[in-house]
Amino acid sequence: MSDKKLRFGVVGCGRGAAVASCGFNNPKCKIVAACDRNEAILAHCREYFESMGKKDVIYLNDYDELLKMDIDAVIVATEAVYHVPIVKKAFEAGKHVLCEIPSITSVEEVYELRKITSEHPDLIYMAAENCCYWAFIETWKKMREKGEFGDVVFAEAEYLHSINPEEFSPDNYPEGHWRTYISAIKYSTHELGPLLYIMDDRCIDVSCKTSDVIYNPYFPKKNSTAIAIFRTEKGAVIKLLVSFGAYTSYDHNYRLCGTRGSIETDRRTIVDNAHSFANLASIPGTFSQKIEIPVATAYLDEYGNANAFGHGGGDSRMFADFVDCVFENKKPVLDVDFAIKMSLPGILASQSAEQNGANLEIPDI
Repeated sequence: MSDKKLRFGVVGCGRGAAVASCGFNNPKCKIVAACDRNEAILAHCREYFESMGKKDVIYLNDYDELLKMDIDAVIVATEAVYHVPIVKKAFEAGKHVLCEIPSITSVEEVYELRKITSEHPDLIYMAAENCCYWAFIETWKKMREKGEFGDVVFAEAEYLHSINPEEFSPDNYPEGHWRTYISAIKYSTHELGPLLYIMDDRCIDVSCKTSDVIYNPYFPKKNSTAIAIFRTEKGAVIKLLVSFGAYTSYDHNYRLCGTRGSIETDRRTIVDNAHSFANLASIPGTFSQKIEIPVATAYLDEYGNANAFGHGGGDSRMFADFVDCVFENKKPVLDVDFAIKMSLPGILASQSAEQNGANLEIPDI
């Protein structure tokens, strides 16, 4: 494949259009086709691609037809409940897969995804967890590996993503939208992914509670805000908040506390622009005085300009890493093992909430 471009198809053209657009400026690949059963979403994708000067993309409604095309890889960006069967078809057709998150939505799908990937060891599977590609996340990981935090004692993260009450409307979430039937805590990989990546750890049990307060009158489900407490294999605890049901706008907040240092993102500004603040035993005087770590989400070039785009630079770096993994036939960091490690805890957390916070073991599947 080294003598040609990696040819992509994308299925699920809502989120998928944004991911696929990362390939337009990547000299190693070509976006060949886009597929969605929803004509309106497909039309919007065409309009978006053509606004970027890309007029040679083929648009389809039938995923089976997409897989018959001369493509090497598929971007899977449908709603999560369809991820595993769509990945299965892609692998059976000999296509590499970059799959949006969460990778799985049930314990049963863990076994299905493992079987699918093990049967096709020549194909690359990578979970599209873009938050793991933020610059400050990589910085925290390197600091942890150097021992700046000592042993991690406690970590926490928050995913806040609600609608402004001024925009409440009956069509905010059409019938069948994943937010109408999937509990928010299942969508936890934006927080657990980066934390587990930094900590090199896995969750072994969980207890979770959900709020019964209804925020959006057109979305009367009681599963839109939840807090989960996880215990990890290395003995740390993780507190995770996911909320789509409070006056919180959009943000991600992270914190890590260890025996020799602690670090957290600045909550005064959105994560895209937030620097980190740390107490480090390796720097005298910082036990009671936080020092600023001037790194936000995007990596900067030599002129101080962001050299990546999409969710604070995460999208394009993630996409480029997948392309490199395919060309170099190397195992992605966010492989099937990591996909399960960051997705399964949210599933068990949801089950815990249904059992009024019962402590549940998270199996190492």
